[in-house]
Amino acid sequence: MVVVLVGFMGAGKTTVGHIIAERLGLPFVDSDVLIEQRLGRAIRDIFTTEGEAYFRQLEHVAVADLVRGPEAVIALGGGAVEDSRSRAVLRNARVVYLSVSYDEAMSRVKSDEFRPMLHRPDLDEVYKRRLPVYEDLSVLTVGTDGRRPDAIALDVLAELTRLPSTPPGSSSVFVTPVGGTYYAHIGPNLIDHVGDLLPPLPEVERGLIIEASEDAVVAARVEEQLAGAGIPAHRVALPDTQASKTFQSVEQLASVLADHAIHKDDLIVAVGGEAICDVAGFVSSTFNRGMKLCLIPTTLVGQADSAVGGKNAINLDRGRNLVGTIHQPVVVISDIEVACANAGRGFLAGLAEIAKHALISPSDLLAHLTGALEPIVTRDQDAVRRATMRSVEIKADIVSRDEREQGDRVVLNYGHTFAHAIELIRGTDTDDQGEAVALGMMAAAHLAFRQDRIPGTVVERHRQLLTGLGLPTRGEFRLADMQEAWMRDKKYRHGVRFVVLNELGRPEGGVAADTATLDGALRDLAGR
Repeated sequence: MVVVLVGFMGAGKTTVGHIIAERLGLPFVDSDVLIEQRLGRAIRDIFTTEGEAYFRQLEHVAVADLVRGPEAVIALGGGAVEDSRSRAVLRNARVVYLSVSYDEAMSRVKSDEFRPMLHRPDLDEVYKRRLPVYEDLSVLTVGTDGRRPDAIALDVLAELTRLPSTPPGSSSVFVTPVGGTYYAHIGPNLIDHVGDLLPPLPEVERGLIIEASEDAVVAARVEEQLAGAGIPAHRVALPDTQASKTFQSVEQLASVLADHAIHKDDLIVAVGGEAICDVAGFVSSTFNRGMKLCLIPTTLVGQADSAVGGKNAINLDRGRNLVGTIHQPVVVISDIEVACANAGRGFLAGLAEIAKHALISPSDLLAHLTGALEPIVTRDQDAVRRATMRSVEIKADIVSRDEREQGDRVVLNYGHTFAHAIELIRGTDTDDQGEAVALGMMAAAHLAFRQDRIPGTVVERHRQLLTGLGLPTRGEFRLADMQEAWMRDKKYRHGVRFVVLNELGRPEGGVAADTATLDGALRDLAGR
């Protein structure tokens, strides 16, 4: 277990952290002390000499090393959560927020001259700015005003014992959108731990497993796990293809739910790839005006991307995902062994989505992928798990801040505006294995280059990454066909809009492009 204590200066993170670590039998690490030991200098000196931005970079590296390292109790500096890269990494830890009022914090630290932020004239505004960030990241909040450290530690320990425990080699990313918080568990052999990983569901009496026809063996294991948890379940199968994402499938599943008198408080469990999770999510969000949903994605594209964030949709003849809802699951359980075994179903598509998250994020995922291409492509389970975990961390941080795509979440559509048009041109029945998204990202890179946003080296970085992952980087499409498809794009706002990069890790959404530039980008994509 990695436990991370966050909170404003004076919250008692170090004192309480020592007590918790001793009770859990784990080492305790203060990130500030670790940085000072690494540099042989005081943090106050680093702030004075190199500035806060330089320190935050050092702090991010330390946070990433600690969270992804051995089990420990970690106390972070009060400002560590303001770095977006560190926030993404912290999704993969049990974050505990020690809450303290501003006046109490100041009374505790007023004589500590070693705190570089203490004499900022706007410190009260810094305090207010950080509060919602602490709350968003934390799995639990414990008040500290007027309380002894040992009492605070006991409260934290009591709550930590109630959190789910995963098998060795697994990770749990905390997702906190407005529509409901949940864990996304990623690791080997998790199918045989479904009963343990379900959150408390006292109102659930029965379940319906909506499974991919191709995943009958996995679904049978899930059924056994549910029965062991006291949830008898009926099973219904659909092909794990885009053809299942229709109103006809929704009607069929709704009829099954009605025939078996499944109630609002019961549980729908999706066992399958992206298509099955989508249609199950759509049904669970609409039947009885909303039901509990457990997602067990069996393909890499589901595990690394689509199962996290709450989007559910079905297709029309005129395009994919045109009718949809946002409905968060109660848990996502991703067995990496199952995804690696499903090499022909969604593995390359999953790699495309992982590549997308690497290109749009300032995290270390791009460097990690570049250094681990061979084991990832050859489906080494630990390598795939690590890449998937980083991918989910990035997406969880974005969707937790912007559930309904009113802001940052739009950048997750990088390459998708091109990709959706390519899918429509090829036909909704085409078995796409990540090709459209890969080509869409290449087209977006060519567009950004022609708009003088990125140099040719960034375009080449796209090509090298996608080629290394076994994905295509060239394709020929007529602008007239793409424009016809874009008229039906969900992101159409007085014209088609794109997500482009201004540099690696710095995406911008809502970008327009003139016809000549788009035509040039498509010619670049074709290699002409």
